[in-house]
Amino acid sequence: MTVYDVVVSLWRTAVPIVVGWVAALLAHIYVDVDEVALSQALVGIFGVLYYGLFRLLEAKVSPAFGWFLGLAKPPAYPARPTTPIGQPPV
Repeated sequence: MTVYDVVVSLWRTAVPIVVGWVAALLAHIYVDVDEVALSQALVGIFGVLYYGLFRLLEAKVSPAFGWFLGLAKPPAYPARPTTPIGQPPV
């Protein structure tokens, strides 16, 4: 895995978290409960839903939906050669 792939994976993880945070701030305007608990729950929920939606759209509809995750190209993870159990890797 290259440095670029690591940065892409981190970036595509960070964007949904930021979107979830913004969505939680907007939802807080209309809901009157404990601020900390609401923010923590909503950031997680919105972040997971946002990532899942756009990852699915990227895979099933168009790679262009990847832009909603920060980049339109998911990181590439090269396959590792497999070694039989009990033998050291080459």
